[in-house]
Amino acid sequence: MDDNFYDRISNSVFYDIGDKLGDIILLCLCWLLCCIPVVTIGPSSSALYYAVNKRFKDGSATPTKDFFHSFKQNLRQGVVITIIVLLYTAATIFNILFAIYGFADVKLPSWYLPFAILLLLPLIFTLTYIAPYLSRFTNTVRGTMFHSFTFSTMHIGHTLLMWVYILVSLALMIFFFPSLLFMPFTCTYLCWRLCEKDFSSALSMKAKREDAERIAQEADAKQLEEDELLLAEITEADLAAIEGAEKEDSDPEEEIEEDTDSSDENGNEEE
Repeated sequence: MDDNFYDRISNSVFYDIGDKLGDIILLCLCWLLCCIPVVTIGPSSSALYYAVNKRFKDGSATPTKDFFHSFKQNLRQGVVITIIVLLYTAATIFNILFAIYGFADVKLPSWYLPFAILLLLPLIFTLTYIAPYLSRFTNTVRGTMFHSFTFSTMHIGHTLLMWVYILVSLALMIFFFPSLLFMPFTCTYLCWRLCEKDFSSALSMKAKREDAERIAQEADAKQLEEDELLLAEITEADLAAIEGAEKEDSDPEEEIEEDTDSSDENGNEEE
């Protein structure tokens, strides 16, 4: 009877909802704890995206294990990328403030402020895809940032929508503290739905390009094989016939030359 009671509870809708809520809260807490050193925000966000992807794409039932697996795997590269992003952000903000307020007695011309603001564009069109790309693909630091920028510029609509998700999530986490228990996961899930479409599209295009190259190589190999078979069909008799035809074509010319020489000799004798 106890076993039946346990089975009824474990198979109930409420148990399933509670289990999923527990995973969400646990992943958010893991993300918050791993973000405390600041320089680990990148690998922590990448690990959260990896856990979400494994849960909804592969049906994984071990979210925390997936989280720390990705966190350890991308820790070094993620820290380097985070430091680069933080330094660039700090330099750009300082540049904007310097353009607005100046520094000491130094004042910059008014045209410099729009230029300083434009320096934010590389950050805006890179940051949204760095964590998803880092969790899904293996590349160098430079390659990760370059491809993140490429995905952002290719899918501007998704980039802007993800920034809306990120900014709203940050505002809720700052002004409504309990949202820290579910907003990181929610924001990552919403971004995951957009990023996976873009990644799938890119992988499909790559597969088509590789198939086209493979088909072209197979066609070239087939043509070469046909040419070799055609040459192999030429027998020695055919070669002899070809040589005989060439010899016959060359004989009349020799006779004409001989006749010309003899006529010249006769003419000389008459004179």
